[in-house]
Amino acid sequence: MLYAMDKKIAIITGAAGGIGQAITTAFLKKNITCVLVDVNKKKLSDLQKQYGDSVYALYCDVTDVKSVKSMVNEVIKKYGNIDILVNNAGIIEPNLFEDASYKEIVRQIQVNLMGPVNLTYEVLPHLKKSKSPSIVTIASLAGIVPETYSSIYTATKFALRGLFLTLHIELKKHNIHVATIFPDSVNTPMLHYEATHGGSPLTFLSKPQDPEKVAHAVVNAIKTKKPEIVVPASQGFITRVVMVFPSIVVKLWPLLERVGQKNKNKMRL
Repeated sequence: MLYAMDKKIAIITGAAGGIGQAITTAFLKKNITCVLVDVNKKKLSDLQKQYGDSVYALYCDVTDVKSVKSMVNEVIKKYGNIDILVNNAGIIEPNLFEDASYKEIVRQIQVNLMGPVNLTYEVLPHLKKSKSPSIVTIASLAGIVPETYSSIYTATKFALRGLFLTLHIELKKHNIHVATIFPDSVNTPMLHYEATHGGSPLTFLSKPQDPEKVAHAVVNAIKTKKPEIVVPASQGFITRVVMVFPSIVVKLWPLLERVGQKNKNKMRL
């Protein structure tokens, strides 16, 4: 039985980014009311004007539990329920681990890992009351394979995979569907930031895909109730097989980095 998506209330974090906006557009086409959450107040205001009454733009710092609680209370006050949570907010501070500052390390862990933890924990009591609830988290292909120059980012994405696959099992008793999306490189401002700020060459192995591909995967995950989706799908089989043999991954890495670096250099031109 396919998931009935219309007339649902969805919270989307990191809504001001490229992927967040693509998810919003995809949801609105399904007649889903979207609560757009971000720390960028100016972009939130622009999105509210762009989408009108079909969205509700709310400031929220996902690393601050009080801010998360306040946002969730506002949503319940306005709509009375929450049906879908999309954990999309994320950041990257490209650097070798040995050169990273504690500030860079902590910030990535707080946004990428604790952000989804905070949101999920606070929204969960309301999802339990929904007839067809879903939690979808945007991770990264770096949540399946290692990414040099981004060790902390990789660690947070690996952690998201473990957390939400476990919750996919745990929350079945509440009829809550939990999915994680693992996109390869996506054509967003964050990718261009990586290209010019020491991002991992591995990020640039493949041609960047449009954010709409990720949004489609989110909708597909909710409809089919799949626990994990890799975007593009072809990468799913390859990465999972390769990771069975870590020693092979280590041997392949120098070659993969050389290829990725060439593509990265082209993007910087």
